[in-house]
Amino acid sequence: MTASCDEVISAALAKANDDWTCRPLDTGWLLVTTSHQYSDGDHVELLVRRDEGSVVVSDGGEALARLELAGVNVDHGRARELWRRLLRAHEVELHAERLSVHGTLNETGSLINNMANAVANIDGLRLMAAPPPNPRFADRLVSFLQAEFEYVTEAPQLHGRSGVLYRATAAVGDSNQETFVQAVAGESAQIRQRAIEHVFTMFSDINGTLPHERKLVILSEGEWKPEQTRLLSTVAYVGSWSYREQIVRFVRDPTRRQPRILTPVQEQVPFEQYP
Repeated sequence: MTASCDEVISAALAKANDDWTCRPLDTGWLLVTTSHQYSDGDHVELLVRRDEGSVVVSDGGEALARLELAGVNVDHGRARELWRRLLRAHEVELHAERLSVHGTLNETGSLINNMANAVANIDGLRLMAAPPPNPRFADRLVSFLQAEFEYVTEAPQLHGRSGVLYRATAAVGDSNQETFVQAVAGESAQIRQRAIEHVFTMFSDINGTLPHERKLVILSEGEWKPEQTRLLSTVAYVGSWSYREQIVRFVRDPTRRQPRILTPVQEQVPFEQYP
C-alpha cells in the first residue's frame, strides 16, 4: 500500500524534530540546536531571546567566523557580493559580526527557521576560498606511506662513507630492517636532473652500510629519461608515483627478488645483471 502524503510529511517532520534541542543559558538567551547542518556536518545552533512582545534570533557570530576560518573574506570581491545578496534574501541584519533577525512572538518559529536556512546557505560561501597550495611531492609520498604501513619514520638520518650526513624522505616497513625511501621530483628538466644527482650521490655514499634491497627511490609524475632510471637502479630500487601498487608490493616482499626498476618500462635490466 502506497503511503499518503500526510504520512510521508509526518515521518519527515518527526525525524527533523528529533534533531532539535533547546537549553537556557545563564545570559538569558536560549541555545537552540536545529536540524540544519553546516558543510562539515555540525548542526546549526542559534541564540534566541524573547522579551515581552518581541523575539530576537542570532547566530552568535558563527557564520562569519566559519567563513574566516575557511579563508573567505566577505569584505571585497565576489564573496562580498554574494554575502550581501544572501543577507538581503533572508532579511537578516549584521551587527558586530553577528547575524540577527527581530520579530513578534508569533513569528518565533519562522524567524528561527529562516535564520537556520540563512546560516546554512551562507556557509556555502566557503567554496570560494582559495585552494590550498599543492603539497610537496615528498609530503604526499609520506602521507601515502603512512596510510599503507604501520611503521613510517620521516626524515631519517643516514651516514655516508664520506662522513656526510644525509636525510632520506622516510624509512618504512620493518623497524629492524628499514627500507629507506627518497622522493625525487622537479618542475623542470634541470631541477629533476639535480634531484637525480643528489639521490645518486646519497645512495652511492651509503652503499657500504646499506644493501640495495633497503634503498628505494620514488619518482614523481612527469617525464623521466630511461637513462636516469637505469642510473638510479645501479644504487637502489626505483619506483614511480604512477605505480604505487608496485611500491607497496616491494616493501612488503621480504625476498626483494625482482628487477630493480619497479615500473612497466620497456628496458628492464634483469635482476641477475646487477652486481
